[in-house]
Amino acid sequence: MDKLPPSIFNDVIGPVMRGPSSSHTAASVRIGKLLHQFYSGRIKKAVFEFHPQGSLATTYSSQGSDIGLVGGLLGMDTADPRLTEALKIAPGAGLVVEFKITDYPAEHPNTYNLHSRIIVTRVA
Repeated sequence: MDKLPPSIFNDVIGPVMRGPSSSHTAASVRIGKLLHQFYSGRIKKAVFEFHPQGSLATTYSSQGSDIGLVGGLLGMDTADPRLTEALKIAPGAGLVVEFKITDYPAEHPNTYNLHSRIIVTRVA
């Protein structure tokens, strides 16, 4: 991700974020965008699992984690006006997304567990 220069606006006040929980949304956008940038091709399917003992299992949808993750996978950032529509945009962009509540081994219950099918297009 691009590194912004140190500034009271970037480091103290923080980046532009949306609610209802800006931290849930911003963190999710960052996770999704890192995955988007990591792969040099398109992610076709992503399955996000949330541990049943964590708060994400009951709040991922109401607090914006779902739109943040999907928006990030689509390359959006927190200031993108399309972010609130990320779940609707994903199918048209060829991205299938599932959210599941799954009991999996985790050191902390608020862990994001991601499974994805990555299609990487090679440049000759």
